[in-house]
Amino acid sequence: MSEPSTTAKKPRFVFTARHAAIAGILGTLSLITTGMGLALPGYLPLVNFELTGTFLITATMAAGPLGGIIVTILTQLVSAVGMVGTPFFWPHILVFATFYPYIYEINKKNKILGVVLFWLVNALALFIQYWGWWWLYAAVFRLMTVEAMFWYNMLFGPYIVYLLIYALIPSIIFEITPEFVKPDWRFPYTWLWALISSIIAITLGALWWNKIGW
Repeated sequence: MSEPSTTAKKPRFVFTARHAAIAGILGTLSLITTGMGLALPGYLPLVNFELTGTFLITATMAAGPLGGIIVTILTQLVSAVGMVGTPFFWPHILVFATFYPYIYEINKKNKILGVVLFWLVNALALFIQYWGWWWLYAAVFRLMTVEAMFWYNMLFGPYIVYLLIYALIPSIIFEITPEFVKPDWRFPYTWLWALISSIIAITLGALWWNKIGW
């Protein structure tokens, strides 16, 4: 994939003190809200709709994949799921980060198309992310099969709730403060890491389609 024109001349890897500060602040906010139990109830037994997605997408926009990853690490320190859930956020971060610089450029010329693409990419990334979580709930926590999780999430509302968490506030920030979320970061081979993590997540979920436990 060729790089957008606004950042094509930048070094291949960029993560500045500003990026680290943004990731640290958003990660701390996510940690606090999760630790205080500020979440929407009712996703699964002992599992609520946590607001991590809002913070990690905002961090990814402003600080790149590493920013989003930092948010997940800090958040999972206090999450009910624990650190075991940390890598299952990463496919979403990497898929979104792969397309975000292009969405940003498109949005400067056509805001309606930019917002539509913002939501569509988040919808795709969330669907890919889900497969890893479904595997975790089936294989490790033994809550229900991946098949049951698939139909429950896709037909009965949880997917829409999570999409709103991941995209609503970040899309507003994207539109009203474009300089804050300008993709001036660099993460080598983002598309390749996104592809690898997506394949792993979907494969794990598919292998446990109708299994519980190991």
